[in-house]
Amino acid sequence: MPDLPSGQDLESLYTLRAEDLSADELERWTGVVPGDESILRRLMGPGPKLLKGPRGSGKSNYLKRAFYRLQERDNVLVTYINYSQHLALEPLMLRSERAIEHFRQWLIYKIIIALNETLGEDSPPDLAQLAGAGIAYINELQTSIGQAPRTSAPTIAPADLLARIEGWCEQLGKARAVLLMDDAAHAFMHQQQREFFEVFRALRSRTVACKAAIYPGVTSYSPFFNVGHEAEEIEVWIRPDSPDYLDAMQSIFRARFPESLQSTVRPDLVAMAAHASFGLPRNFLNILSDSVGISDDDDEAESISAPTLPRLRDAVRTNADRVRSLFGEVANKLPRYENFVSVGAEVYNAMIGEIRETNHQRPRGGPRYIGVALAQPWDADLTQVFSLLEYAGLIRRIGVVSRGRDRYEKIQVHTSLLIADNALSLGRNPSAEEANKALARQSADDFVRRQPERLFTADRANKCSLNLSPCPKCGSPRVSDDAVFCFKCGTALTEQSVYIELLASPIDRLNLPPLKLERILELTNIKSVQDIMLDDGGGQLRTVKSIGKTWSARIKARAEEYVTL
Repeated sequence: MPDLPSGQDLESLYTLRAEDLSADELERWTGVVPGDESILRRLMGPGPKLLKGPRGSGKSNYLKRAFYRLQERDNVLVTYINYSQHLALEPLMLRSERAIEHFRQWLIYKIIIALNETLGEDSPPDLAQLAGAGIAYINELQTSIGQAPRTSAPTIAPADLLARIEGWCEQLGKARAVLLMDDAAHAFMHQQQREFFEVFRALRSRTVACKAAIYPGVTSYSPFFNVGHEAEEIEVWIRPDSPDYLDAMQSIFRARFPESLQSTVRPDLVAMAAHASFGLPRNFLNILSDSVGISDDDDEAESISAPTLPRLRDAVRTNADRVRSLFGEVANKLPRYENFVSVGAEVYNAMIGEIRETNHQRPRGGPRYIGVALAQPWDADLTQVFSLLEYAGLIRRIGVVSRGRDRYEKIQVHTSLLIADNALSLGRNPSAEEANKALARQSADDFVRRQPERLFTADRANKCSLNLSPCPKCGSPRVSDDAVFCFKCGTALTEQSVYIELLASPIDRLNLPPLKLERILELTNIKSVQDIMLDDGGGQLRTVKSIGKTWSARIKARAEEYVTL
């Protein structure tokens, strides 16, 4: 067992969010995967782009790499803007008549502040002045939780911002500007999403181009925004059925796993972790980090050991639980889709059941069914269910195949779920060789063909309706998601703030290791997600045995991610 001097050797494995990495760390810790350079070229080039993929697929990684590369070019003005704290404005959206105006200014001033920070001492005086006013304004917007800000900043229209950016480019001798927008537009409230795309659409010229990261399934475009015409869509998700898939995941393993341990890790275990990750780098790193042998009493991990098969199986099951939990959180964060999420859980369990039953009939030792081919056409409700499942990363729609006159869409189920639920019919504790052999070949014949009504039964279809809160006075249902007043009594319709509810959530929602959760509850005053958010520097957390710098940072990151989407 190798002895490591500190937990720093594991930092590359535990740091999952690219926005937290420096240029040097991003360069050292990023493995080369197919299509990398093509995606980066399109992000760095002219024209608006939408980077689409589920959580953990690498969107932030690409945006930050494009940012650092463009920074090295003298003729480009580039900045990176992170909109992950958008949910903090949601209480204001429910209470203020000027909410959309404040949101638009929040979008614009985030860009101004980011440009000023990127340019530093080279920032033009008028840009620095606007950024100074914007910082105070945005801080109050994000921390007042539902209260209109008392701090003001000059009102700037999108067209005005475009003209200013073009002027700053000319002043600084830059040929063009690239605005890289992370955590954007994938989970804003509907009004916010439409407003975002109007701003995105307005910030377009021969000089200025926006690139935004979005999620599949939950994005609402404005009426005047047409994907394909207004912006090119780029999908970011490594395909598990591609011939160089394992080579790509091996590249990530070499870049992220502690170098001192790499030679001690069995290649078949790395391959099994890669198959179980479903093409999502963050899943892959989670499985690897959970399978490393570390004493729970030792936060800094002075002594670690390479993954073993039993620990890897447990890590895959943990990852499956994590994926299910993330899908369940969609109902909390997007309450209007609560009924669709409930039906979605039934549908993916039914898909796993169909796959398990069919695999049970296959001879041992051969390839296994890894998804469902569902006959088309589908109705809008089933499409929405699958969109939410894809948003959470539980399934992936990977194309259409024809069988005679019939057309089927292939839907792959998350591989961790297939392994954890024994849907591959390999037994509860398969060997790495068995799992890898079962998952190595993925062709059109490895999908169970079914009709939509087999999974999306009439009972499930009847449950698919938007969950809209009724009138607080007379109890009448809302007629639409955009209704402002009750159609029956005229009372103003209100909604409970999702953000406030998320902040008040107990910390057991964060999927912390049981022993650490027990100690936090017993030895500190931390009870809610908000308590962790307010624990500056992790001071309270670090008073708990087995929680030091590494784990306090991980817990804080989980809390911040929980109150975003």
